[in-house]
Amino acid sequence: MTIILDPDKVWIDGCFDFTHHGHAGAILQARQTVSKENGKLFCGVHTDEDIQHHKGSPVMNSKERYEHTKSNRWCSEVVEAAPYVTDPDWMDRYQCQYVVHGDDITLDASGEDCYKLVKEMGRFKVVKRTQGVSTTEIIHRILTKRSWPPTHPDYYPNVEELASYSVAEDAVSKYCYVFERDLRNTLVGGGYDFKVKDCVYVDGDFDLFHMGDIDQLRKLKMDLHPDKRLVIGITTSDYSNTIMTMKERVLSVLSCKYVDAVIIDADTDALALYSWEKYHIGTAILKAGGTFSEYLTKNVIIKRVESQREVYIARNQKKGMSI
Repeated sequence: MTIILDPDKVWIDGCFDFTHHGHAGAILQARQTVSKENGKLFCGVHTDEDIQHHKGSPVMNSKERYEHTKSNRWCSEVVEAAPYVTDPDWMDRYQCQYVVHGDDITLDASGEDCYKLVKEMGRFKVVKRTQGVSTTEIIHRILTKRSWPPTHPDYYPNVEELASYSVAEDAVSKYCYVFERDLRNTLVGGGYDFKVKDCVYVDGDFDLFHMGDIDQLRKLKMDLHPDKRLVIGITTSDYSNTIMTMKERVLSVLSCKYVDAVIIDADTDALALYSWEKYHIGTAILKAGGTFSEYLTKNVIIKRVESQREVYIARNQKKGMSI
């Protein structure tokens, strides 16, 4: 049987544990390797069992990781239970000519390059890995209870980073707006005519941005206000207890397909003056009936890491990150 590969279809795979903005950046870059008009990106996500065998327990379970990846704006389709070692037969099933991965090496349980075969076949493309963020780094901050202060030079995103993550599903066209403090200070212009009367607003810190949050954003956008654009205000009530930087939180939120605009360091008092419906993440009306929002919170995730503290310390030490 002849396999016909489509140059407009591309594959990316991974654990996508925490599905942080580094993962989102790789997904974005992978989508940009195929055409704006007809391109399709297949995201293969590994099972808990495969990850456990090859690198140790993930923090987020399979269902959480599958659904989080599905919520990514630039992911066309999630392929569940994709093999940990990239298999060209799986790529063939979806007519993908190439697999995309960052410029780092991923090893299997035997110490072999997971992409060795597809590299030898000439079916491998490299994209730039996002520096300074990884699941290992996030776990390290949870274990040490140390996070970056707002004075850190990389605490806030720059305009170039914001513009990059603000693009539409085609990974090229302008889409999301980004504001600072309130709606008077536009950092990135969007791809539509922004009007307050057409928007609904929700705020929160969105630390460790997870499926509990995304469930609530989906409910707001798809169920409660299907005719409105969703504006996200990102706040910080306590820097010492916030694990992710503003940059990490903003870029993660921008990658979510339910989001139409983001306000960095949202000024609650100033934004209260606008005539739009306002919500706060984590309230009963948003959590009710959600598959993930009824149980998954930042504190639940932290407890998962702390409950296997020694395991994660040992795993991080193997990667050169000691407590």
